[in-house]
Amino acid sequence: MLIQLLTNKYPGMRLWLSQRLTALVMAFYFITLLVLLIIIQPSGFVGWHAFISPIWFRLATLVFFMCLFMHTWLGVADVLQDYVFNKTLRAYMQIVVDIALVAYLFWLTFILWNV
Repeated sequence: MLIQLLTNKYPGMRLWLSQRLTALVMAFYFITLLVLLIIIQPSGFVGWHAFISPIWFRLATLVFFMCLFMHTWLGVADVLQDYVFNKTLRAYMQIVVDIALVAYLFWLTFILWNV
């Protein structure tokens, strides 16, 4: 049944499912982060640096933000499709959002790997 829904017969289902899966990944990361903050309770620069320095944490944060950006991209595309009726304007607005999200991803990667 699920495979049939994900075929070309229902093109929006893959996007819908992608958005729901990214939301689950983000929720799992957020809950894990809260638990870690309650357990470790970093304070001061040295504590926070030690908290975010492990490679697994930086990778998890990168995956979180990749999911956030994909979730955002899908949501903005849907909103633009629903409320911006001029196709040219909608395309330009989507390009601006795409460029901003890619720039944010590069900026985040730079920040995470220069800790």
